[in-house]
Amino acid sequence: MDQGMNRYLREWYDRHTDEVVAMMQDLWEHPELSLHEYHAARTMGRYMEEQGFRVEYHAAEDYDNPQAQPNTVIASWGEGEPVIGIIGEMDALPGLGQQAVPYRAPIEGPGHGCGHNLMAAGAAGAAAAVKYAMEKEGLKGTVRLIETPAEEIGCGKALLAKNGVFKGLDMALMWHPFQIYIHFERFTSLAIYGVTFEFEGKAAHASAAPENGRSALDALQLMNMGMEFLREHVPDSVWMHYYIKDGGDAPNVVPEHASAEYLLRAPDGEVIQSTFQRMLRVAEGAAMMTDTKMKYTVTSAGQCFYMNRALHRYVYEASRKVDPIVYTPEEYAYGRQLMESVTGKPAPEDDDKVLITRVLPYTDNVRQQGCCTDAAEMSHFCPTIHFWGGGRLFGMPSHHWCVTSVMGMSIGQKAGLYAYKVIAQVAYDALTNPQMVKDCWADFEAQHIPPYQPRM
Repeated sequence: MDQGMNRYLREWYDRHTDEVVAMMQDLWEHPELSLHEYHAARTMGRYMEEQGFRVEYHAAEDYDNPQAQPNTVIASWGEGEPVIGIIGEMDALPGLGQQAVPYRAPIEGPGHGCGHNLMAAGAAGAAAAVKYAMEKEGLKGTVRLIETPAEEIGCGKALLAKNGVFKGLDMALMWHPFQIYIHFERFTSLAIYGVTFEFEGKAAHASAAPENGRSALDALQLMNMGMEFLREHVPDSVWMHYYIKDGGDAPNVVPEHASAEYLLRAPDGEVIQSTFQRMLRVAEGAAMMTDTKMKYTVTSAGQCFYMNRALHRYVYEASRKVDPIVYTPEEYAYGRQLMESVTGKPAPEDDDKVLITRVLPYTDNVRQQGCCTDAAEMSHFCPTIHFWGGGRLFGMPSHHWCVTSVMGMSIGQKAGLYAYKVIAQVAYDALTNPQMVKDCWADFEAQHIPPYQPRM
């Protein structure tokens, strides 16, 4: 442990931890799907108003419309530079409602099977704690909380980036729960493009008058077959996934509508764009062959992540100032029972293989990952970190009901508190150490990041 957490940050958490945990629980009890984070936005916004922040409310998909129902919160306090962004996420996942018990007990509807309830409330608490320390020490600068929607469908931060939300930040700080040890290793992420293809044909009786029909399903099947042949002629690093959303309503009716949703992933945004143009020609060809009409809608568009080495190192150093996570025997027993419910096998005897408290040492390694996150949008504007680990059962599935279970009780909550205490400490360090901000920007500029191009 280094010199320890800033005394005023610690003092704030000693007084207000129960409030942060209550918000984590409130959001867990009111899970909302992407772009519908209305309760979460109201809850976070009201809390930040009570903390004395200047609060803006927006709908990410209709940003400048004051009549649109808000799903985004931007709360600022202070003036001038540096401007420290603390980032939360708010959306839940469909079909993952689950009671906070160590066995399968479904609740109909969505659930926080990723842990964004911890992130949203944890980020709000961190921003409030930093404000408190700034007031006590008379520090100059700005702390800005950005509560973002729609990470699960890959478009929330892209919509905000398009509207300039991340411009002017000197750094963007966030954490995400994960079923691995807490680490500050840089990772690569893939750019992503989500597209829905739709075909419109003409309905007819499938046996009495098939010649009068124009099958949208035929077009969709031909397109999917064309995409399968296309796979052979794209770089190995390109991934294409799809599922059929709509294929008609009855076998004796020529389908007049059919649709499929595609995700295209690659480690390079330009490769994605060139591959998409080829996919588009396949879809157009399928429509031509079947005398149908094709249209497409871009549903998500994520950039590649530019990791900031200096910021990762500074965040690791801040983590050494924060007291580690400590779980009780009862929490370990809960974790083991939950593991056994998921796997049908005995849980590990080693506590370290059940609940996550370990923080791995800093390394200059870059982890190769096949994941995507819209947090990558921020990395095109400023030094950005998205560190991972903790808050879940070690090695268990992601986007799963077992995650929802621990997000609604102390196992997840303790991890969320720890992670955002680290972020509060990093923010404080940046406000009191100008060299830290300079180092992070020097690393940012050395990467020659191309100008941001919205892809939504």
